This record gives sequence, structure tokens and C-alpha cells, in this order.
Amino acid sequence: MVEAAGFSFYDLLGKREEKASSSKNRSERLATEIPFFIKDETSLPKKLLLIDDIYTTGATINRVKRLLEEAGVLEVKTFSLVR
Repeated sequence: MVEAAGFSFYDLLGKREEKASSSKNRSERLATEIPFFIKDETSLPKKLLLIDDIYTTGATINRVKRLLEEAGVLEVKTFSLVR
């Protein structure tokens, strides 16, 4: 979808295996350590749009945003398809 719209796509994140978020309640989701990491040898852009499929508690997208900012991305905008 992103490529069809003419935007660049960066494959920046990897994910550790864990129990699916959809099977967790709100408190479990908020207490879970972030399963994402920035892939080795990844060149990060100065600005990016972070897209998430489903916004439930906001924990995932906010933690990933913070991870990217701590790694040097200057501006991270977020967009969720469904809330």
C-alpha cells in the first residue's frame, strides 16, 4: 500500500517472538517489554512516518516511536489504520 502510493519504504525494525498482543488484556500489553529492535546496519532517516495497523492502547506505536527517537531519528510522525 505504501509503495503503491509512491512513498519510500524502510525495513528498519525486527521483532522478537512473543505471545500475540491480541491475546493480551490492557494491563498485560502495557507491562510487556517492547518486542521490536532496530536491525543492525540500518541507516535511519532524519524524518519518518511510522504506520501501525491497529491502535489499541497506543503502547506499541509510542514505544517504537521512542526507540527510533533514541536511535537518532529527529522527527517521527505516527499513523494508525484502525483505532
